[in-house]
Amino acid sequence: MSEDDSALFLASMQGVKPLKSSQGAIQPGINNQNYDPFRHHEALRRLALDKLSLDLAEITPIAPDTVVSVKNECVQGQVFKLFRQGKYEVQADLDLKGVALPRARELLYDFVVNSQLAGFRNLIVIHGTGVNNQPFPAKLKSCVTAWLAEIQGVQAFHSAPKAWGGVGAMMVMLAKSSQNKQQTVEQHQ
Repeated sequence: MSEDDSALFLASMQGVKPLKSSQGAIQPGINNQNYDPFRHHEALRRLALDKLSLDLAEITPIAPDTVVSVKNECVQGQVFKLFRQGKYEVQADLDLKGVALPRARELLYDFVVNSQLAGFRNLIVIHGTGVNNQPFPAKLKSCVTAWLAEIQGVQAFHSAPKAWGGVGAMMVMLAKSSQNKQQTVEQHQ
């Protein structure tokens, strides 16, 4: 900056007083005086639920007797094999049979989120086979499959072994919480 520029800048800043520093940081876009954590949580929940489609035209129909098997690439093959065989303890279950789709979507989402918060890893969701569902068989099963693929934190899901409901239920594997990851690291050191 040249001397002329400096002089011009100082002349234009004459009489300007610095702002008093505030004690707390202000988050952009949030009026801290009116910030309500519950309303914020509900807004995030509503956004997540909106991503889980209720439009049956967007749901891929699955036959009632189809074995569903989905896993993320981060799940190790041997872990998924044991999971499919039902070798991991089920920590929570949810029965959605006979529940209307909008309510089933909310129950499933809340169940997964609350299970993650509780540190659970292995769940069962009972959806039934839905042989006589309209407009297509296994409507709820098809929706649950589509929704689980979209819910953050779901790492894998597979139709349950016969003893746990067979093709009328879905085993769900959730991602490890950061606390569970730390415990695993400590166990292997």
